[in-house]
Amino acid sequence: MIDSIILEGFKCFCEKTIIPLSQITILYGKNGRGKSSAVQSLLLLGQTMRANNSVENLLLVGNFVGLGTFDDVKNIKSDTDEFKISLVNAEEKVHMSFCRYPDKLQLAKLNGLAVNGVDRFNTKTDETGKDKTESKLVGTTSDVILLQNLKSMQYVAAGRLGPVNSVARNDSMPEDWIGVNGENVINVLSNQSPDLIAAVEKALSKILSGAAVKINYKDADRIELFLNSHNGKEVFKPVNVGFGYSYVLPVIVAALMAKKGSLLIIENPEAHLHPAAQSRLMKFLIDTTMKKDLQLIVESHSDHVVNGMRIAMKDKIMSPTKGHIVYFSDEEDDPVQVITSDANGTLSDYPDDFMDEWTAQMLKLV
Repeated sequence: MIDSIILEGFKCFCEKTIIPLSQITILYGKNGRGKSSAVQSLLLLGQTMRANNSVENLLLVGNFVGLGTFDDVKNIKSDTDEFKISLVNAEEKVHMSFCRYPDKLQLAKLNGLAVNGVDRFNTKTDETGKDKTESKLVGTTSDVILLQNLKSMQYVAAGRLGPVNSVARNDSMPEDWIGVNGENVINVLSNQSPDLIAAVEKALSKILSGAAVKINYKDADRIELFLNSHNGKEVFKPVNVGFGYSYVLPVIVAALMAKKGSLLIIENPEAHLHPAAQSRLMKFLIDTTMKKDLQLIVESHSDHVVNGMRIAMKDKIMSPTKGHIVYFSDEEDDPVQVITSDANGTLSDYPDDFMDEWTAQMLKLV
């Protein structure tokens, strides 16, 4: 599990910023304050490790996220021509720095790596004994557990694909590759056991108060998905069932297919869901996280998602020590604030603009 991400010179984080993580972390705050950037630091490392089993050449454009060029990623106010990403837990401290890659704009070159205080770069010297400007990685990152674990991460982005009735069969696709927008969920489901399909249907039904799922091989080249919103025998094309069903389906599948002990990142799980369904979805994610010992990071703007975690603590589904909220604020000197909860669901703090819009609106109406 990752206990904290440390960013410096990365996107909006000019100064060194520590983002503490728990087993379940909700990233919350106004738009444009750094929530997505924090997640993207993990996505860059994850997509690079999946592709290359090394972060020596960081993929700025890949299967998880495409951020553009090095200049798009490096903070514009930074005095140095590099950015730094560190991952820390009780067993490992991994500090990485990345610089511009000559002639390859969509890559960043690893130019510094320290693991548990041991520098893994050596600097060659010329015959006069003077250091050369170029240094080289010693060995590999195959023994760095925090990086290796990122290869099994599951990520579902905010911009899910929505209702899709059928897809072309793709037998060469990895069986767990749902796609960041849920674009492969039908193909993935078509390769799963009846027990997994039943678990998906059960979760979907509980979250949305009734649902059925059916996969149909229409012919050799296409696979059809059918849904029902009432647990009935009749099923319908997704386009004829509410948007919420198609939006939440990849989230459910990603959680159920996540490998034990792996990282699961969900952006805006509340999209297209009724408030009560948002709360029930959060309960499902928490239940699954606890059972499979996952690490869950949720980026959200929903009070119902936050309250779902608070209720889980009060109902003793999870310990208050297992989760917290990271609030991203307007304060340049203190952009990240950790908000905890006690066993009764009482939050440690209510900073300005945190879960206060309902009260503000009511005051205007009274």
